[in-house]
Amino acid sequence: MPNLRRLLGLVLLLGTYAPFHRLLDTFAAGHEDADIRRLADGVWSLGVWGSVLALGVGAALAVLGGGGPRPFCLPFAERLSRIPLPAVAGGAAAAAFVLSASAAWFLFGGLPTTVDEMVQLLHARALLAGEVALSLPAHPAAWMVQNSLMTPMGWASVYPPLHTVALAAGAALGSAWLVGPVATGATAGLTTLALGRLLPGRPVVVRIAAVATAVSPLVVLLGGTHLSHTVAAALAAATLWCATRAREGGWGWALATGAVVGGFVCARPWTGLVLSAALLVAVWGPEAARRGGRWAAVRAGALAVGGIPFALFLLGWNRALFGGPFTLGYAAAFGPAHGLGFHPDPWGNAYGPLEALAYTGADLVLLGSSLLETPWPALAVVGAGLLVAPGAWRGTAPLFAWALAGVAANAVYWHHGIHLGPRLLFETAPAWVALFVVAAAALTAPGAAGVSPARRTLAWGLAAAWAGALFLAPARALSNAGGGTAEARFPDPPATPALVFAHGSWSSRVAARLAAEGMRRDSVETALRRNDLCALDHFAKRRASGLPPGPQTLDFEPLPGPAPGLVQRFLSPGNAILVRPGATPSPDCLREARADAVGSVELEPLLWQAPPTPGSKVVVARDLGPEENRRVMDAYPGVTAFLLVASADGAPPRYLPYAEGMVRLWGAQR
Repeated sequence: MPNLRRLLGLVLLLGTYAPFHRLLDTFAAGHEDADIRRLADGVWSLGVWGSVLALGVGAALAVLGGGGPRPFCLPFAERLSRIPLPAVAGGAAAAAFVLSASAAWFLFGGLPTTVDEMVQLLHARALLAGEVALSLPAHPAAWMVQNSLMTPMGWASVYPPLHTVALAAGAALGSAWLVGPVATGATAGLTTLALGRLLPGRPVVVRIAAVATAVSPLVVLLGGTHLSHTVAAALAAATLWCATRAREGGWGWALATGAVVGGFVCARPWTGLVLSAALLVAVWGPEAARRGGRWAAVRAGALAVGGIPFALFLLGWNRALFGGPFTLGYAAAFGPAHGLGFHPDPWGNAYGPLEALAYTGADLVLLGSSLLETPWPALAVVGAGLLVAPGAWRGTAPLFAWALAGVAANAVYWHHGIHLGPRLLFETAPAWVALFVVAAAALTAPGAAGVSPARRTLAWGLAAAWAGALFLAPARALSNAGGGTAEARFPDPPATPALVFAHGSWSSRVAARLAAEGMRRDSVETALRRNDLCALDHFAKRRASGLPPGPQTLDFEPLPGPAPGLVQRFLSPGNAILVRPGATPSPDCLREARADAVGSVELEPLLWQAPPTPGSKVVVARDLGPEENRRVMDAYPGVTAFLLVASADGAPPRYLPYAEGMVRLWGAQR
C-alpha cells in the first residue's frame, strides 16, 4: 500500500505540474478548447511559480524561524480539538451557508449565472404551477430556449428531476436563490460528521478540514449558484455519512443510505452512480470482508429498498417526458452523441483518449488552484504528502474513492465545464479539501529524529501558502462580482397585466422555430454553424408552415467549426450571423437583418421570471415578427403588449409600445 500511495502521489504531481492541457492545441476538440487551454495555462503558470515562491519562502523561514510554525499552532490546535464534533459540524454548516449566500446575493445579485440555471428555474416554475411540463398557450417557438425541448406533455428542460424539484420548493418559499447555499451548508456539516467517524484519532485534522471546507473559494462561489452541483455535493456528503453510520449501526442506516443514493442519482445520474458506488465500496467493502455475506446482504437489501422510490421517480420522469424510462433528457434533446465514452460530441468535435487526457489535466490544474486559492496548488500538496509520508493516511480510503471517482467519471465525458472553476468536479471538493489537510498534517509532523530541515521547509512553505490564500481568495471572489448578468434582471413593464416581446437575435429566432418543430438540438446547432442564415431561415419558416424544404441545399453534417466559404457579419454589437459571400438575400431576410440593428435581448435570462403559466400578470415571449406575434397575442386577449429592445451603451433594455416597436423594427405592423 505505501508503494501504491507513492505512485498516486506521483500521478497527482504530474497532473498538477505537467501541462497536459496544451495538447488541446493539436486537434479539433471543440469550441471550448481555446478558452479552457488559455485559462488552464495561466493557472498552471501561477501554480508553478507559486510553488517555487512558497517553498522558497519556506526554506528562508526554516533557516530564520527555528523549529517551524508548529509551536505557534499547538495552543490553537489544542483548543480546537476540545470543541465537540456536533458543534464543529454545525459551525461549518452555518459558515458555509452564510458565505455562499453572501456570494449568491452580493456577487451574483440572487440571479442565475448560466443558461443551465435559467432553464431549470423555468421548469421549476412549471412544477409550481402544477405541471410536469409547461403547457404553452400558443406558438411554441415564442418560448423555446436552449437546453429545452417539446415533449408529448409540453415544454420541458433536459435535466434530471431532483434539483428542479428543489428549486421549485425554494421558489414556493420565495427564495430559490437560497437552495444552493442551504445545500452547501449541508455539505460542510455532513462532511464534518463523516470525517469524525473516518478519522476518530485526529480531531485537529477533522476540525481544520471542516473550517477549510466551509471557506473553500470553490465551494463558496459555486455554492452561491442555482446549479445542480450544489444539491449533488450535499447528497455525496450525506452518502458518506450514512454509509459510515450503516457500517457501525443497523439496517436502518443502510435504508437511509439507499434513499440518499437514490436522490443523488435523481440529481446528477452519472455522477451519482459513480461516486456513490465508489463510496459504498470503500466504506462497506472492508467491513463486508471481515463480517461475512449476511452482513453485506442485509445492507445491500436495505440499500435497494431505500433507493427504489427514487429509481421509480426518475424512470417515471424519463418515460413521461423523454419517451422511455432509461432515456435521459440530454439524449432526447441532443441525440446519442451526448452520451459517455470516446466519440465525436454532438457538434462533431473529437473526444478520444488524448482529449480526455488534455481536459482532465486542465481539470486538475484548475482544481488545485481554485480549491483553496493557495499559491502552492492543493493537489500538489496532496501528492507531496503521499510521497513523503505514505503511511500517514489511515482511514482516508473513502476520501480517495470520493475524490478520484469524480475525476475518472468526468474523464469519459466530453463536456468539461469551467464556470467558476472545474464545476463538474465540484461534488468532489470536500474530499479534496480533507485530503489536503491530511497531507499538510503529514508533511509537518515531526519524524522519528525530530523536525528535519526538510520538514521545516515544508511546514513554513504551507504556512506561506495559507497566507497567500488570504489575499488571493477575496480577490478571486470579487473578480466574479456581477456573475449574475445585468440583463437577467427583468425590468418591470410600464403596466400590468402585460405581454412582453423580447427582441432577440435572428439566429435565436431561427433556432427556436426549428426546435419547436421537433428538430434535435445537436442538429439545430450544426445547422446554424454550417449554413448561410438566410437560407436556413427560409428552411425553418417553410418547415414550420408544413411546406416542402425548398431548393436550397443545407449542410447538417456534424463537423467541427463553420462550413468552408461562410463569413461572419455583425448585425449589431455581439450579434453575428454566417453568410455566404455572393448570395443575394431575399427581402424577407433583409427585413430580419434590419430588425436586429437595434441589438438583441435574449429570452433565456428573462423567461423564468415571467413564464407563460396560468395566473401570471407578466408574460415574456420571443419577438418573432408581427405576423407570428399575432398568434401569441391571440392567446392573451385584452393584455397590453410591449416590445423589449436593447439599449445603447450597455444600458438596461427599454420598453417600446408594441405598435411603435413593430414599425421601428419590422417596418410595419401586419
